[in-house]
Amino acid sequence: MKFFLIIAFNFSIVFAQSNLDSLIKSISTKPDTTRIRILTDYCWEFRSKDPEKAIKSGYLAFNLAEKINNKSLQAKAINLIGVVYRNLGNFDKALSNYKKALQFAEEAKDSMQIAYSYNNIGGIYRLEGNNKLALDYILQALKFFEKIGDKKGAAFCTINVGLIYRNQESYLKALEYLNYTSRLRDEINDKPGKALALNLIAEVYFAMNEINVALKYYKEVEDLYHEVDDKKGLASVWNGIGGVYYLKKDYNTALEYRSKALELCIRIKYIEGEISSYNGLIMIYAMLNRFDKAEENLNRAKKSISNIRAAYLELNCYKSWSEYYELKKDYKQALLYNREYIALKDSVLSQENIELVSSMEAAYKSEKMAKENSLLLKDNELQKKQRNYFLIIAALVLVIGAILYNRYRAMKVVSDKYRELNIVKDKFFRIIAHDLRTPFNTILGYSEILKEDFNDLIDEEKLSLASDIHESANQSFLLLENLLVWSQAHSGSIEFKPKKMNLLNLINESISVHKTTARSKNLLLEINCPSDLEIVADEQMITTVIRNLVSNSIKFTETGKISVIVTRLNGDIKFIVRDTGIGMDEDTKSKLFKLDQYITYRGTRGEKGTGLGLLLCKEFIEKHDGKIWIESEINKGSDCIFTIPTG
Repeated sequence: MKFFLIIAFNFSIVFAQSNLDSLIKSISTKPDTTRIRILTDYCWEFRSKDPEKAIKSGYLAFNLAEKINNKSLQAKAINLIGVVYRNLGNFDKALSNYKKALQFAEEAKDSMQIAYSYNNIGGIYRLEGNNKLALDYILQALKFFEKIGDKKGAAFCTINVGLIYRNQESYLKALEYLNYTSRLRDEINDKPGKALALNLIAEVYFAMNEINVALKYYKEVEDLYHEVDDKKGLASVWNGIGGVYYLKKDYNTALEYRSKALELCIRIKYIEGEISSYNGLIMIYAMLNRFDKAEENLNRAKKSISNIRAAYLELNCYKSWSEYYELKKDYKQALLYNREYIALKDSVLSQENIELVSSMEAAYKSEKMAKENSLLLKDNELQKKQRNYFLIIAALVLVIGAILYNRYRAMKVVSDKYRELNIVKDKFFRIIAHDLRTPFNTILGYSEILKEDFNDLIDEEKLSLASDIHESANQSFLLLENLLVWSQAHSGSIEFKPKKMNLLNLINESISVHKTTARSKNLLLEINCPSDLEIVADEQMITTVIRNLVSNSIKFTETGKISVIVTRLNGDIKFIVRDTGIGMDEDTKSKLFKLDQYITYRGTRGEKGTGLGLLLCKEFIEKHDGKIWIESEINKGSDCIFTIPTG
């Protein structure tokens, strides 16, 4: 009873104090654990209403938990901070926080926080379109929640499973899990959780084109979201209702709902909802013949989606943009985005992925049934026999326990590292495959336009299409070449063969492949290197490094020049590839040269970069006992620097 009174008291404080500074002041004399729980409650309550305050309260709670060395509360605080970042669309920060939370929770042996961490990590992989990896984490979380009897946590897991099936267009399976989640929420009287389940059920019926059923659910959940004051939920529902009225061809009502959804999303910084609103408004304005407003929302959608990595959301964008350009009779752009849509859909909805998800779910259900049957056996005669065996085995376990425990710890470290490596490699090759599709889609789409409309196109249009095809082919070639070299390096088939070379000749040969691309962007390529300077190094490796660094500089420079500067420095040879481009912030710099922080980024003209080239550069420079780093500021260009010892 005392515990529930404390919890109720904590919530009353949170609800009464929307001003964080006032809250901090009012709880300053309370015990540390009480302050931590009040601050984490605040973080959760304001995760959508005021994300900045939620993050601040989460870190205050984390710092207090760190001060008293309470790993469980550290895990809870950092998990909640991850939830806020996930809602803001910053999946990298969210995932980083979730993994830290898992580490703290495992150190504390806190089953609940271990489960929440697993489910949260799975949720990020679901958003990124990696359904197999997502389900692996989510089902592990579900086992923990069921073991400790936590229905609320289990409901978070079953919602994620339902969303995986929705994303795979297995709508009946999705409804099965979402309806089960709704019943779980009823059992524990969780109104916000119930509202979320009903909202997602409405979305599934909408996807099935059962728009009247969807509207019934949306209207029901709209009242519920008002009751629990869930602004993120309201924005989502209004977007859904706007979508229903669009299909009913009631464009003015659709515009009303989508517009107020967008206004709320911007206010609470709900990036996913913002993108959905923009996409809905594009087609509404187009149908109302207000193409200026349609273009305005299209440009905002393109800008917003570039800052988030969510496969399901990207699919909706590509589909919406393709339909819009088709309506405008801009068939070139319509075809381009339709191919992007098909390529990504094939990746996310591949038959192999669907079968893997189904088999993993079947294995989980089979294991669960086996456990339930095992529990029933405890009441029969077998239990007595097992008790006798247990007494004998227990003595043996005590003798060998210490040895096994030490061995287990060593194996667990290896296992965790192996698993993490597999996760990173899966993500790495998935992004590489996706990034290869883009230039090939351009080549296929534009060559098809040339084939079908050759006689109708003017020479200028033909030249433009041919140039785009050439540029896309060049991007594909460089990416494939990097991938081949990277795989050779990791299989040990590249030998380190240093020899004496003239540096000026080497640099000229290395950058010759980029002259056409640089010329197309009116960029000056210059070399500042003594003509007699020689180096002892592996020719293929140094060529690969220079080529990749110059390629990156061209990608991120719209005007100006790219300079390759070589000097002697304290017994080393120092190389600088300097550009006058857009530069980068500290967060981006911190993710470079790291396989586990693999990111996809776009150049000044939409050129895709994968980071694979920089990984190769780092490996090859380290083979020479050298160093490589980046110096850069936003809008001030970048210096890519590496050194090679001469001794």
